[in-house]
Amino acid sequence: MIDKLAIIVPYRDRQDHLDVFIPHMHQFLKDKGIDYTIFIAEQTDNRPFNYGKLCNIVSKEVGKEYTYFAFHDIDMLPMNDECDYGYPESPTHLATNVEAHDNILPYPQYFGGVVLISREDFENANGYSNEYWGYGFQDLDLLYRLERSGAYLEKFYDINQTYERFDITDVLPYRIENVEIGTDKRNHKINTVSLNTEGRFYGHINHMTNKLINGDFFISFWFKDSKNTEEVKNLFSFEGCDTGVFLSHGKHVIGQIWDKDEIHYEVSHDYKKEKWNHVIFGKNNNGIFMYLNNKLETLKLKENFDLFDYTKHTIKISDTQSDIKISSILTSNTKINEEIVSALFYDGESSFNNLKNKFGFNICSIYDFKTFYKNRLLLDKGKNLNHLKLEGPFDVEEITLDVTTPIYLPIRLQGEYKSLVHDDDTEIIKKYYKYNPDIEENADIFFHEVLTNKLDYTTIGLSSLTYKILDKQDKEDYELIRIVT
Repeated sequence: MIDKLAIIVPYRDRQDHLDVFIPHMHQFLKDKGIDYTIFIAEQTDNRPFNYGKLCNIVSKEVGKEYTYFAFHDIDMLPMNDECDYGYPESPTHLATNVEAHDNILPYPQYFGGVVLISREDFENANGYSNEYWGYGFQDLDLLYRLERSGAYLEKFYDINQTYERFDITDVLPYRIENVEIGTDKRNHKINTVSLNTEGRFYGHINHMTNKLINGDFFISFWFKDSKNTEEVKNLFSFEGCDTGVFLSHGKHVIGQIWDKDEIHYEVSHDYKKEKWNHVIFGKNNNGIFMYLNNKLETLKLKENFDLFDYTKHTIKISDTQSDIKISSILTSNTKINEEIVSALFYDGESSFNNLKNKFGFNICSIYDFKTFYKNRLLLDKGKNLNHLKLEGPFDVEEITLDVTTPIYLPIRLQGEYKSLVHDDDTEIIKKYYKYNPDIEENADIFFHEVLTNKLDYTTIGLSSLTYKILDKQDKEDYELIRIVT
């Protein structure tokens, strides 16, 4: 069987582009030995443009003799032989060097412009979603579908863990442009302790710890919250006017500090429940800071800040009435910087020796949950009285923590494309952050329904199409299908 290509071009109100695109494509493909037809899918109604649905409709309308599809923007003109329109063994992205995009990908998972997909892979993925009206996200959704349906995609790792870090107030809660592609999976081991609602560790602040918190300091650990939502959960704190790290209402991790006048200062982040989150909270110069999974928040303190006197108070890890999992806790009076933050996140305790050599890294205490004696957590040989009492049951476990997120990308050819530029075509990412109700709705669908598996891709797409064909016109150089979506 000879493979046959359907070039499917979603279209509306671009006659000037159409007049250039059609002759250019025929000229480009004339010596390539490819059996193809160009189908222009014109949306004739006044609804917001629906790129994915138009592609779905035409793929259903054309005959089974078309064994693969090129979903093609009308404003992209192939210019070099890397723009290979031959049959793809797996989903393939052609438009990787586009003039209007300064010949770089707008974001690492960009799967738009020109893509080649076999009929089999496309149908197994149930096509595009029909739910993205207006601008954006149909390409990200299609990648998700192809990966879930078993199409071959290349596996990489996002070393920024972009999809594990989010801002619930952002239009794009997972900033797709922050994905940083790497080829190696990175992980490290951490010691963890699980404490239920009857368990906690507590003990007096020794002179080393008291000296620590009266200067610049930071506290670093991983935590994992349970399904139980409480007003406040203590993770690690100095008791009294509690200075330390807490969870609030199952949504926010808070780092707070109190001064001698019992005035309270705090920084916070949203966090993910039932996932391991890395937090670094501390004080430096005249401010406090918190990193959550490498994302920073800061707050300036008042001048002449004096810390609340914790000399006769205790340290607490967790608290009764709360259930948490927490890793080894590091406290240090070393001044924090981005390299230290990155090393603690990606390499954990294995980074300590390198940090010591490079920065004179000073570890004040490590609460590592390794040594227990008579209901006490032993942290040293006793000279610093650096032990904590244990109340209630606990479980200790060493786990391997993945600190990179798998990410699946199509085969990419170095296709060069000339652009028929139109408004905002060069500012794809900026368009996502401009106020547009369609973009906000599309973002909500993708981030809060698709990625959380609330939507079943097998029920929305080719299997759920509703539309009307106004007419089909066999033009001299292409076929026009006029569609009411």
